Amino acid sequence: MIDAVDRGFYEGPNTFLIQRNWTPLIRMRALSIASQLRTPITIWLGVTAFLTIVNAFGVSTTFGPAAASSFWGGLVAVNIACWFAWRRLTPGDELTGRQLVVGAALFNGLLAIEVPLLYRLMGRTNAVIGWRPFVYGLLVTAFVAYLVRVAKARRTILQPQSSPIPVDAVQPLHPVTPGILARAGIRDVEDLLAVRAEDNYCRLVLRNMESVLIHYRFKDAVMDLGDRHGVQVHRSAWVANSGVVGAQRDGRRWSLKLADGTIVPVSETSVALCRARGWLRIH
Repeated sequence: MIDAVDRGFYEGPNTFLIQRNWTPLIRMRALSIASQLRTPITIWLGVTAFLTIVNAFGVSTTFGPAAASSFWGGLVAVNIACWFAWRRLTPGDELTGRQLVVGAALFNGLLAIEVPLLYRLMGRTNAVIGWRPFVYGLLVTAFVAYLVRVAKARRTILQPQSSPIPVDAVQPLHPVTPGILARAGIRDVEDLLAVRAEDNYCRLVLRNMESVLIHYRFKDAVMDLGDRHGVQVHRSAWVANSGVVGAQRDGRRWSLKLADGTIVPVSETSVALCRARGWLRIH
């Protein structure tokens, strides 16, 4: 069964006339948002409770458990928001080790100012800026990063495999890559032009001027497709080798034109890869 929310039909290049059943779309979007918020909310509650219980910097003793919970809840929420903004501003699907170090130094350095500032706002004017919030923040960040990495590894191991194609199905001209194509019901990989990430969904752009939207992680889709039939050219876009018919440039920014007229941006880190495939010489 095709796990699709909608199918789009082109009226012209890059123009969709969407026929949607809004009830499953709203339900799936709500589940997507809940899935995205589950980890940060868990981290926020866990770190806030930990700092309150261990009486970090004597906040619980000074202001009481209730006020300490608000104190740390606010600081942890700001820190998590900073990490979300940092993730959006950095290229790539995941933060690199260097990006993690820079972010940890920057955001935990702010704790050395935020902690005494909150003390003063709560009536303790004798608070001074020290190095302890920075060091403690680094330790908490390292511990949370470790837990997130372990959780991701466990989720990958426990993730169920996609349903296999029935043995009595019509054999395609080109072998189907297991995973996202089988999930979307696409029998011939040559029918695929591109895959675009939309939150926790993937939109598969097809050669017949249609598109299919399914609930699937873009990172997993790229792993399924590999680099035999195409390549990832942007943090949210994968294009098929046979789908590229042109390229255009605006200053230092490149874009690829697909067979259906869709324009796909190319990230700076993928320019050399596209040039090696000869795509940037097509005009």
